[in-house]
Formats: sequence, C-alpha cells, structure tokens
Amino acid sequence: MKIVTSQQMKEIDRLAAEQFFIPSSILMERAGLSVVLSIEQVFKNLSDLSFLVLCGPGNNGGDGFVAARDLLDYTDYVTIVFAGDEKKLSVEAGENFKRLKSVGGDIRVLGVDVTLDDVADIMKKCDIVIDALLGIGIKGEVRGQIAELIKLINLYSNYVVSIDIPSGLDSDTGKILGIAVKADLTVTFGLPKPCHLLYPGRELCGQLKVASIGIPRVLRESKQFTRQIITKQLVSRLIPERFPDSHKGSYGKLLVIAGSAEYPGAAVLTSLSALRVGCGYVHLLTCSPANEVAIQREPGLVATVVDKKHFCEQDVAIALELSNNADAVVIGPGITCNDGVRKFLSEFLENLKVPVVIDADGLNCLARDLNILEKIQVPAVLTPHPAEFARLTGEDLSDVKYNYLLTEEFSKKYNLVVVLKSATTIISTPNETFFNLTGNTSLSKAGSGDILAGMIGGFAAQGLNQKDASICSVYLHGLASEHYRHREGSMLVSELLDLIPVAMEEV
Repeated sequence: MKIVTSQQMKEIDRLAAEQFFIPSSILMERAGLSVVLSIEQVFKNLSDLSFLVLCGPGNNGGDGFVAARDLLDYTDYVTIVFAGDEKKLSVEAGENFKRLKSVGGDIRVLGVDVTLDDVADIMKKCDIVIDALLGIGIKGEVRGQIAELIKLINLYSNYVVSIDIPSGLDSDTGKILGIAVKADLTVTFGLPKPCHLLYPGRELCGQLKVASIGIPRVLRESKQFTRQIITKQLVSRLIPERFPDSHKGSYGKLLVIAGSAEYPGAAVLTSLSALRVGCGYVHLLTCSPANEVAIQREPGLVATVVDKKHFCEQDVAIALELSNNADAVVIGPGITCNDGVRKFLSEFLENLKVPVVIDADGLNCLARDLNILEKIQVPAVLTPHPAEFARLTGEDLSDVKYNYLLTEEFSKKYNLVVVLKSATTIISTPNETFFNLTGNTSLSKAGSGDILAGMIGGFAAQGLNQKDASICSVYLHGLASEHYRHREGSMLVSELLDLIPVAMEEV
C-alpha cells in the first residue's frame, strides 16, 4: 500500500475533482460516512451509545459534521461541539454544517454555547468521542481552545475515534505539535500518511483503518508515489523458491566477515541467520575464538580464521580471494573500529566484485571516511541504527530517527540501499522507500542487528537484489520476534534464530 504526504494527498483530491469529476464535497460525504461505518465494525450496535463530536474550523471539522449527521440515523445521543466560526468555514464544511443543523443536530459553539468545563462534563458521560478538530493541513504548534480540548480528550474520554489523523500530529513526520490526541481508532482516507506509521504518531493512532472514499485507483497507485508499506503479500512473492532437484550451490554462497576477540558472538549470529533464510553455503572469515564458537554452534559452517585479535591490511588478500567464490558478502558485525580495521575495510570494499551488506562496526569505520563509499563499485546495503546513521550523516540523533527524507537523500547520493533500523524500519533505495511495521521490543537486544545483516546477505546470495533482500529480511526479522510466546523482553537473541523459519512458514 502506498504512503502519501499531506501535500500529495491534497494533489490527489485536486486531481479527483479536475480529472475524474469527483468534487471534494462527495469525498467529504463519503469520509464522514466511512467513520461511522468503521465505528460500527468495532461496536456493532450504535443505537445505545452516546457520542460527542468535536469539530474544528477546517475540512476535518467538515468530515465531523457529516459523521455526526450520519450517527443521528442510529442514535439520538449525539452532541456536537464546534470550535470555530461558521462564517470562516470552507464551502464544503459550511454546507455540511447547515445540513447537520437542518436534521436537528445539537451543535454547540465553544465559547458561546458551552465552556470547556461543560465539554469536560459531557465527555465524561459519553461513550465515544470523535476527534475532528485538526487534519493533515496543520502547521505549527497547537494552541488556544483546540489545545485545551485535546487535553480534555486525553484526560476524560472513554473511547476516542480520530478522523484522518489524531489532532495535533504532524502528518508528514508523526511528531507531536505541542499536544496531540491519543486515539483508540483512527480512520484515514484513501491512503495512509507517514504519521500513521512513524512514532510517536503510530502509537497515538491506536487501531488504524484505511477507508476507501471513492478516490480512483489510478490515483492511489500512481508511480509518482514512491513510498509504501511492506506487506506479507509483497514478501511472499519475493522469497526465493526451493526446487526438488537442487543442491547447496543452488542457493548461493555467502562470505561473512565478522567478529573479533572481543565480539565472537556477532560472527556466529550473522552466519547462522544466513543459513536460516535458506542460503546454501556460508563461509565465515573471522578472528579467534569466533571460529571455534561458530563451528561448535553449527558444524555446517565453513570457517577461516586470521591469527590475530582484529582484522588488518594484511588480511585483505585472503578476504578478496574468498569473496571471489561468493555470491554476496556481509561485513562489519563485531569487527571493531581501530586504524587497522578501517584500512582493511577500505581496501577490501574498493576491490570487491560482489554485492555487499555493511553493518555495525563496518558503518562506524565508514563514518570516519565517507570517501570509501564513493569507491564501492558493487550493489551495497547499509544497515544503520539511528546513532550509526547520525554518525554517517553528521546530523543530530534527534533529527535522524524516522527521517525518511534523509535516508532517501543518502541513498541517492551514494547509489545504495539504506536500512534505517527502528520500531518502524525504513528502507530507502535511490528510487523508492519502504516502511516496515512488523516486530516488537524483543528486538531491542544486542545481536539483533547482526541477525538482520546475515538475513539480508543470505537472501542476496540466493539471487535477490539488494532492495528485495532487504525487504524480505526486515519484514521476516520483525515477524519472527512476534512469534515469541513469552514476555517480549525475556527473549534471548539466539532464540530469534529459531523463529525465522516460523516466520517464513507464515508468509
């Protein structure tokens, strides 16, 4: 499913009217009705429920007027509070204000007919509050009466339904503009917006319902919209097939360059996760004692050891020799980041001839000298967490997390795939961006990223391009964590390895 910014959504509305003769008044009518139908799906019988509909001064308020009018077909217990000036409403919202009044809608203007204290009293007694205060067009912090109403919603509401987005969210970033509604259900229209997928907005949306309101499919699926959600259906189509008449060479050869005397576990996790996604042959180049740990854990691994605690320039020759017999390479987990390692990484990447996944300490080495990226001549994936990406870009950590514009810029600049890991992981290629929603806090453990890097490498070795390998791996990595049957925080990272096949079986 595509994802659109507020500006793109406005353009869709404009084209719907100009090219398909679907005016905004019809879209508003269907939007309001879809809110009521979505509530009915949750509560089944609406006749005994009481509603408070809070409408703001924009078109989001217009959607609220329609929803209130439709609710009156189910129940008499509908109160509408309008925080605005009827004379300043848009044409469409103004028409629906009048229609609501004409059918007996109990519209009370805040500051004229009711006070904030009155609203609080009504809110405490009603079953459902509908938030139609602010939509995707908001700019700047929420202030005044609207801010006070949002405070009351968060304090006193029993169940909150937000129309399009929870009021107070920045539609394009998911950031809170001073204060925002915490909804139980958010009904958005046509396509999801970034705020529905990126924290903290994602958490404030509650259950998300994407309602169809008659926007033509050709507009919703336009190629000009280059951001989308990773779905199970997409991943299912991408996972490599297995054939009865095959052998280990049929499923690719991966070289893993990982580990050091201090971090032997990183090499093990990276290598085993590649095997778990179906890679036929994994060769581990590492430092002692990681080779011994790896072989004890999985005798099917092949390991070559360099006789020192860390990689250095002298190891480039053996690394390149092994890479010549591989279909893909993963480099970085646990290799540390001293001068010798950086020189090794730089020379190796400059001469590498097969696709590569760069993770962890590999990224920290790159951050010291981004010129290395200019020298890479093969398809590459970088898998930073926010702190690593901040070091790569030179930006503040607070400006990096969930910043899909920055991942897109970096991807285009260096012609590679960026996998920015977080609760909502963002994958950017030079032409597209993907948002992943699977996963939970079980993944907040050291070693989780090593497993993801190995999965991407394992799929790349089987022939998937870097984009598709990243999409499959990120989705399955998150899905595997959801199959853990105990308290999220208690999962050992090694247990995630055993859940990868379960996730693959599901898709």
